[in-house]
Amino acid sequence: MSNYVYLKCENLKNEVKARHKIKTDAKIPRLDVTAQEGYYEPLQSLKNPKGMIYFNVLGTDGVINSSDRRRSDVWLQCSAGNFSSFYMTDLGTETEFIGHGNPSGDEYFKPKRVKQTDGTYKTIERPNPFYKHRNDGFLFIAQPDFSAIEIVIVQNGKYIIQSECKKYADGQMNDILKTLRAEARPIFQY
Repeated sequence: MSNYVYLKCENLKNEVKARHKIKTDAKIPRLDVTAQEGYYEPLQSLKNPKGMIYFNVLGTDGVINSSDRRRSDVWLQCSAGNFSSFYMTDLGTETEFIGHGNPSGDEYFKPKRVKQTDGTYKTIERPNPFYKHRNDGFLFIAQPDFSAIEIVIVQNGKYIIQSECKKYADGQMNDILKTLRAEARPIFQY
């Protein structure tokens, strides 16, 4: 199992969001990581001050400058920047989408402008925490409304991730997923 890391990401119920001071009426869907199996170093830098990790699900049309053939269906944004594009495959069903992606290969994310106390702006370089892991691949298993996504990180799997999607769709990963799901533990107590 050491080649795989598992994340369960869910849109929390409004009562849970309210209890933890998370916007309940946000226009951009937020998926919190509610369980994880395996250690993945870059995720540590994504934790907010409370210890939560979450992703925003964003559409790509008009946002990502790419031809329709190369543009992903959606992308997942994290606190550091772009976590991954989500390319849907034709292997999904009516009850789940199967997709793939990989971390950004850029050494730095787009610089961030921060307003100083004196009213001036300072540009801050933002190193990409996934840069050393840019050859990893992500297998996504999503609810059709994107209210939940399971992410299987395949370490050094960038070039085989499409075949991993096919293996999942064909049922060849059932035992692996069953074990990962059973061993996943919360990273934050919601």
